[in-house]
Amino acid sequence: MSQLLLAVQPLRDADITQLNELGVTVTTPDAISDDALANVTISYGWSATLGPKILSMPNNQLKWIQTMSAGVDYMPLKELAEQGILLTNASGLKSVPIAQSAIGYMMHFARGLNVYQNRNHWEEFTDQYMLSELPTVIFGTGHIGQQIARYLSVFNTPVYGVNTSGRPVEGFDATFSINDLSSLPEVAVVISVLPGTDATKHFFNAEMLAQFQNLFLFVNVGRGSTVDQTALLDALATQSIRYAALDVTEIEPIPDDSPLWHHDNLLLTQHTTWAEHESSGRAGNLFPLFMKNLPDFLAGKPLTTNFVDVTRGY
Repeated sequence: MSQLLLAVQPLRDADITQLNELGVTVTTPDAISDDALANVTISYGWSATLGPKILSMPNNQLKWIQTMSAGVDYMPLKELAEQGILLTNASGLKSVPIAQSAIGYMMHFARGLNVYQNRNHWEEFTDQYMLSELPTVIFGTGHIGQQIARYLSVFNTPVYGVNTSGRPVEGFDATFSINDLSSLPEVAVVISVLPGTDATKHFFNAEMLAQFQNLFLFVNVGRGSTVDQTALLDALATQSIRYAALDVTEIEPIPDDSPLWHHDNLLLTQHTTWAEHESSGRAGNLFPLFMKNLPDFLAGKPLTTNFVDVTRGY
């Protein structure tokens, strides 16, 4: 069967040549006609405009979508499940810059840089920490969580992981099931890289945040929907959580009148921890990841790299 790939994300000429040699024809959103949308078999990236049009066509040939992001909560997962469409994500693609940002947050607050950045007079601030003094738990032990753990190991930071089953993962001192945190040791830092699903909606609510007594830092580089922002702001106001750093929020862009803007102990980086110069853009380096699956797809074999269970959302 001939394949028609809709390149929502841009491809280099060399990429297109490689695809053509494998029997894959490439088209783009500005070049494809409405009538031809039904013939698309692969969507490289997701178009919020053209994607739903394709899915609504009863004779559509769409078989596989490669997203540009790790999270897929914005995708029409129910429709994909109903139509048997394969979905792969970009998990791990930006794990290094995201992990470095997480370490940067910790350094920023632990070493007092947040205090000194706005100080315009001589006043020593020595209430600082070594990273080894800040035991950390990472919710999510996938590519990003593992990369953060690797970095923390250099600083001799005790680091624990939380995943669905509590299965051991290399790089973590111990791992715990997300449904049983009763034996989790006392920690100073919580880092969330949880995906956005029905099960994780407002996972970090007032009750959950209260379990972490006198938390030094709360970080979210996963999905904004996982955090009850009102509960987090309340915890910051009462200093039960001293600092927070959010790269993701429930509403993006953050409205100008949002109370999030008005907390000195809250750092907002506006969903940019993925950024890097070498592979610029959110989808930088996506094509090599996509190519890991393409031969199997063309051969009718299961996709094994970054395959998403659309019924679970990750």
